[in-house]
Amino acid sequence: MIEGMRMDIRKCRYENFHELYLYCYCVAGTVGLMRVHVMGIAPESSSSVQSIYNAALYLGIGNQLTNILRDVGEDAMRGRVYLPQDEIAQFGLCDEMFSQER
Repeated sequence: MIEGMRMDIRKCRYENFHELYLYCYCVAGTVGLMRVHVMGIAPESSSSVQSIYNAALYLGIGNQLTNILRDVGEDAMRGRVYLPQDEIAQFGLCDEMFSQER
């Protein structure tokens, strides 16, 4: 989680989805994993411990990706574009298009 915070200070662009996924893992996936320790696992749960941790991890990453999509314009106006640069280029877009007020 601390590494994710460092990434937020050092980076304002992500070249590809792999880089973005690593960022999401650090800032939110780790929070999902920590929640399992805080909330615990129901003794009667039929799910494996591994599947519970996987679900918590993916929920955290999914929440972060949702936040990124929700805040594209606001982030861009602050000079941050979390969308993968290779995908932006693939669709003929540029960073400046996200910060324009409508």
